[in-house]
Amino acid sequence: MQTKNLCFQTGLTVLLKDINIQLMTGESMAVTGPSGSGKTTLGKILAGIVPATKGELFFPEGIKRLMVDQQDHFIAQAGLKTTYYSQRYESIGDDDSPDIYTYLYHVLEKSGLPASPDRVQEVIVQVQIEDISRQKLMQLSNGERKRTQLAAALIQRPGLLVLDQPFVGLDNKAKKNLLEIISKLTDDGIIMIVICDKEHIPNTIHKVLELQNGKVSQFTDRRKYNHSISSPDHSNFDEPDEKFFELLPIQKETFTEVIAMKKVNVSIGEKTILKNIDWKVKGGEQWALLGPNGAGKTTLLSLVTADNPQGYSNDLVLFDRKRGSGETIWEIKERIGFVSPELHLYFLHGDGIFNSVPELGEKAQHSYNSLSCTDVIVSGFRDEIGFVSSPTGLQYKIANAWLSVFKMEHLQKRKFYQASLGEQRTLLLARALVKSPALLVLDEPCQGLDPFQTSHFIQILDFICRKMNTTLVYVTHIREEIPSCVKNLLQLEKGRVIYSGKI
Repeated sequence: MQTKNLCFQTGLTVLLKDINIQLMTGESMAVTGPSGSGKTTLGKILAGIVPATKGELFFPEGIKRLMVDQQDHFIAQAGLKTTYYSQRYESIGDDDSPDIYTYLYHVLEKSGLPASPDRVQEVIVQVQIEDISRQKLMQLSNGERKRTQLAAALIQRPGLLVLDQPFVGLDNKAKKNLLEIISKLTDDGIIMIVICDKEHIPNTIHKVLELQNGKVSQFTDRRKYNHSISSPDHSNFDEPDEKFFELLPIQKETFTEVIAMKKVNVSIGEKTILKNIDWKVKGGEQWALLGPNGAGKTTLLSLVTADNPQGYSNDLVLFDRKRGSGETIWEIKERIGFVSPELHLYFLHGDGIFNSVPELGEKAQHSYNSLSCTDVIVSGFRDEIGFVSSPTGLQYKIANAWLSVFKMEHLQKRKFYQASLGEQRTLLLARALVKSPALLVLDEPCQGLDPFQTSHFIQILDFICRKMNTTLVYVTHIREEIPSCVKNLLQLEKGRVIYSGKI
């Protein structure tokens, strides 16, 4: 595989310039660099998803090229094009999404290859999902989703496979399993292109390509690779001035019990997701929520955000009111700022499970393509995805002020889909903060951010919680990422509380 003077430009923005790389037969490559450096764009060009605007590419004749996105699109069920996020949970009881086996068989049919049950079973064993092969797509944990995405690509027999940030959101066990799979695929002769940060470059990778500002800053053997990217200085965090806080909406309410759960249980069919959960969050407290993939963290958050209707059948208090005592879902959501990897998907793709498979008709929802980065932040005032209402001038002013706080003024007029994934995640963090909520629910908020963006965001979050006494629930797999303001910990395992108290 070889590229010569590869360039990519959208409008007046140059994303890649003069990319020259060469891989010999049997070699694999990691692509690393800061957020916005062009990693995902290069991956899409190498996978044949988008054409380069200039330059040449050379591949072995007849090779099939595929890319596994950083995010799956299973949640975007066919026909579910809505600004109402909680519809996912309202329909989960009668989930008609396919199980993994049926999904993979359908992918094989649509790829034009012989539809063989033996081939489906072979790939299921290859990615180690035999024990969950009859589980519904919508009920999978993050690690299970990653392996199912990989299976959907492998079943099409690619010769070149691009994995975009495959380790993001995985616990240590899931990361180890995925590294073993990547090693075996490399041994099988598949050209592996792994987009990842420098800490997660697999030992089986042969070459490392480092990008910065769309240009090659280093292309070398993995053993010779020396991280060379200059770090933005976030050590001296510039606190927003008082004029910034004068703009923000004022929370007039105070709450004793922001969250109170007593013996809470959640099940899907015969499967128990949460069992006997006791948890109390008082106003002004900051909590970390930890647990491995599949522990039940996302389901627990769905009760807190009032998205899961099983909250009505449990002993659950939100903002000093028992769930089901006459409050509306929107009264609860008005008080919550929320961000999660799944929410991100609602701003990107949504044409259905079988239309989100690599090379099988994947495309963005055109109705969302017109949203600017500022539009996305403003949508947080009313918890909309896309626009239903008309934002005010003040709301736009507040949104642009948050862009300034995050040092992202250059994105003000850019379309959301044109921003890098790391930039998009940061914009969604600003969206969660924009209405000065009484409760911040952040589900792996730094997933997809580079180390410098993560450091900057954590400092902002610490400052906001101190300044505004904001109640916080913070979910992560990385203990070192927990903000210093967080003093309390709830730890789940297999749907049960194994620790609740001070960190």
